[in-house]
Amino acid sequence: MKRIEELSDQAPLWGALCRQADRVSFHMPAHRQGRSFSHELIDSLVHCDTTELERTGDLADPSEHIRQAYDLAATYFGAGETWFITTGTTTAIRVMLAGVLCEGDEIIIPRAVHLAAVHAVALLGLKPQFVMPADGRRFDDGQPDAASFIAAMRSHPKAKAVFVTCPDYYGRTIDLQIIAAEAHRLDMVLLVDEAHGAHFVAAPDLLPSTALSQGADLVVQSAHKTLPALTPASFLHLSKESINDGRICPDRIASMIRVFQTSSPSFMIAASMDLARAVLSHADRAPWHRLIELNQCLADSLPPQYRRISLSGSDRSRLVIDYSQLGIGRAEMVQELDRARIDAEVIDHRRVIFIPAIDQPEGDYDRLSRALCSICPVQDADNINRHLSHLEELDKLRDALFSARPSWQSTPRQAMFGEALSREASCGQTSKVAENVIAPYPPGMPIAWPGERIDERHDTYIRKLEELNITVRR
Repeated sequence: MKRIEELSDQAPLWGALCRQADRVSFHMPAHRQGRSFSHELIDSLVHCDTTELERTGDLADPSEHIRQAYDLAATYFGAGETWFITTGTTTAIRVMLAGVLCEGDEIIIPRAVHLAAVHAVALLGLKPQFVMPADGRRFDDGQPDAASFIAAMRSHPKAKAVFVTCPDYYGRTIDLQIIAAEAHRLDMVLLVDEAHGAHFVAAPDLLPSTALSQGADLVVQSAHKTLPALTPASFLHLSKESINDGRICPDRIASMIRVFQTSSPSFMIAASMDLARAVLSHADRAPWHRLIELNQCLADSLPPQYRRISLSGSDRSRLVIDYSQLGIGRAEMVQELDRARIDAEVIDHRRVIFIPAIDQPEGDYDRLSRALCSICPVQDADNINRHLSHLEELDKLRDALFSARPSWQSTPRQAMFGEALSREASCGQTSKVAENVIAPYPPGMPIAWPGERIDERHDTYIRKLEELNITVRR
């Protein structure tokens, strides 16, 4: 039998991923391509890749050691019950919505949510009621403020649930406490996509407050995004108060897990979640304090053309850098970081998102600083002004689409799973009604939901993104 090294040319995916080994990772998963794991741990995880046996148990019907692992996680994260979802937060979102809503129910939801939530709404036949800005304003990156959520709830009092993403991809948060209070007053449940905030509980004095601590009823977290767990590990938390008050039925949630979770869940991924929780619960705040300081030192080391984006209340362990004042395009930023063998989480038309791991070496920050400082800014002021003006127009178009009122031609479910909406679409021509989510990816937030009318603004924005080599899913 050939050695694995000799098969890399015959296994192109394997070979491509192996070639990532010598690059600097500032992206998820937070175990940094396994560098956070010891060789002993890696070997042990492979041994965990097994199936449901008398001695291993059943992740969908927890007892003994599995129940103990779930209970330890619930205690640590402040939940009434916690489940390990090994097929990602996409699955956890479906379980969360199906666990409290029925076909035809209304849900308060922003237009700009992750496409996983859009797909869940369509699959379940829910009726989305968008959170809209007041007085013709626009939401930055499509993210509403708390007052807009409250206004939407009051405008749609028959809704059964409100869905909030907190934090967003850029680490920004929202006051969930006042949203939770209003939701519960109106007999709604608060569902929170906290995919990027599984680490908040580790240092409450340094990081934003958790969704559970602010009154959320159901919360999903992507463990692999910020904790040393394997992709696509996800926690699903049920709040104590919601269980006690009867807002959530744990048996209903359990039944939906068996519907949406694979019947062969990964013990290896689940074990990595158990370990990540154990590592986190035995660590103090020092690693997060160190990470926050490294982020700030990096930002302070950069030339004035760079600007760190870190709003009040945002996650300071995330590093978001605006490079627009350099006057260079996205392609050049991608090229420069690639030349330094650094991989960021996202590079958009003006910002770079870096997601450092809890054990990110200082040497990685030095390498990143050198790479960013080596990029020469455009010297011609007129060219820079034209560049910034172009970016501003792109931002305005993005925010207009993310903040637009719905233009339904059918329900999301009918658009995705019903008959074709137009003969043009079936003939291969461009449909003027979205039959799927249309979303730049990442971050995967839709500029059009399935069933909405597509107009010239959508076409223009898609064309501009594709010119920047940004993927648009549709």
